Amino acid sequence: MSIQLNQLRTRLLDEQQQLQQQIQDFLNQQDRAEFQQLRLQLMQLSLARWPEVLLHWHTPELSVSGKRLEAVQAALSQMEMGLYGICCDCELIIENQRLEQDPAEQRCGQCAD
Repeated sequence: MSIQLNQLRTRLLDEQQQLQQQIQDFLNQQDRAEFQQLRLQLMQLSLARWPEVLLHWHTPELSVSGKRLEAVQAALSQMEMGLYGICCDCELIIENQRLEQDPAEQRCGQCAD
């Protein structure tokens, strides 16, 4: 599992970086002052705080990216704590196939249904 865990960690870290870039690119393309202020605010925060800030912005691009960033960061935190791959509902092991499909998965197949 350690090789698989390292591969999943790498995928999560890559996705985290892609999401950060997507959010920055979106904000850089916006002309409204509010988006420019948000861009500056995010640049001053650690990446771990971005989802919390993005929750207050009700645009589809920021909402989807912010929620996914939060899920990716949660999975990375679980890895650090040794809790990765445990269902958040029933606390059983999440199936490897589910984690390979989505390394940020939080629920086993039974609880997800």
